[in-house]
Amino acid sequence: MSDKFTISFHGAAGEVTGSRHLLETPAGTLLLDCGMFQGHRGDAQQKNRDFKFPPASVDSVILSHGHVDHCGLLPLLYKYGCSAPISSTPSTAEIAGIMLADSARLQVSDAKFFNKIHAAEGQTIEPLYDEDDSALALSKMAPVAYNEDFSPLRGVKARFLNAGHVMGSAMTRLDLDAGGRKVRLLYTGDLGRQEGLLMESPVAPDGVDYLVIESTYGGRFHEKLADAGEKLAEVIKRAAASRGKVVIPSFALERTQEIVFILDRLYRENKVPRLPVYVDSPMAVSLTEIFDKHRDSFCFDDKFQAYARMDGDPFGFDYIRYLRSKEESQSLNNKKGPMIIISASGMCEGGRVLHHLRNCIERDENVILLVGYQAQGTLGRRLQEGEKKVRIFGLQHEVAASVETMHVFSSHADHGDLLSFIKAVRPARGVFLVHGEDDARAALADALAKEGVKNVFRPGLYERFELA
Repeated sequence: MSDKFTISFHGAAGEVTGSRHLLETPAGTLLLDCGMFQGHRGDAQQKNRDFKFPPASVDSVILSHGHVDHCGLLPLLYKYGCSAPISSTPSTAEIAGIMLADSARLQVSDAKFFNKIHAAEGQTIEPLYDEDDSALALSKMAPVAYNEDFSPLRGVKARFLNAGHVMGSAMTRLDLDAGGRKVRLLYTGDLGRQEGLLMESPVAPDGVDYLVIESTYGGRFHEKLADAGEKLAEVIKRAAASRGKVVIPSFALERTQEIVFILDRLYRENKVPRLPVYVDSPMAVSLTEIFDKHRDSFCFDDKFQAYARMDGDPFGFDYIRYLRSKEESQSLNNKKGPMIIISASGMCEGGRVLHHLRNCIERDENVILLVGYQAQGTLGRRLQEGEKKVRIFGLQHEVAASVETMHVFSSHADHGDLLSFIKAVRPARGVFLVHGEDDARAALADALAKEGVKNVFRPGLYERFELA
């Protein structure tokens, strides 16, 4: 074991998704997140299966939040021999239980469907893991409340701080101590916006030596949240006029609840035709129940809590149906529009939304509404960039449906938020920009240089740094 503190970056280095950062200390090895890379199937298979460190060598895991690009490879880590405890907030532990079980089912069902439709060609794929692997990982969860000190390793004191990104999301403050050498590192995970729909905004802590921060929206600014309802209303009115279907590929955690919340307000205020709304994702249904249960938590902002008290049921209204069964999902194929279908996954890389896209993408009365970040190589990015022919489950489809994007719903900090946060933290020894594509990291690094922030690093994949 080295007598130094080092950090190396095994994912989300020059790209978005697949967060995995390895902190090595004299007392052991700590893994910050273990996320799934989401992108082109071939790239994803290689990147997700290939750990450049022995999983059994990990002594402790910290999970920032429950999105699959931060937790989705935990089952594979434990399948490959890891036995370490996983620290997270209680809400994240609860959410991860749903996300990982669902991810395992999707791995198995998507592989089965792909192999079925490509049987004549002899093409097959294997799931990364199954439900037994997910259950093994989840058995290692050790929840810790916000703002309470805990020790994931000897000589390491940690504390979870509100990250404001999604329910349960946490920044991790790590105080490292070995032989009188002290280092304070802050890992943000994904950072929330200063202006959010549901979540309380993050507060920058002080006394930080090194900051490891996401940079998803470096160089880009979000639209104002005040415009979200109006823009969504425009899409709904057009769909109603053409009697089309609005298919919204949505992240089951946070984004689905935000959209339902906006729809609830639009319907309450009679600003849109009351189209039927189907939330077609067992995972999103379960997560919405968790949101409803915890809506009085300090993580939710005051405006949302006030609306929830007034409305009584901000995630439910007369025209919405939450679907769990496969039969209910398949029945939507035969229903005529207009209607709104909200279904996972948000980058169109798996799940029930792929079946809805296959059913709707070749008809020009339909709308595909993208409401989150679309990583390079994903089907969502190809649709966003205007490709007229795309493959779904390996079969080519003509894109006749209208494809639109609403960046307003993003739960990530934008360029201005990131810049303000970093300046407020004032890291004394260095900033590592992760979870961002190279152009985004470059834009943020340039802005930081102009503000006089020194030692800004853009780590490459597997690059290792000593923390002095």
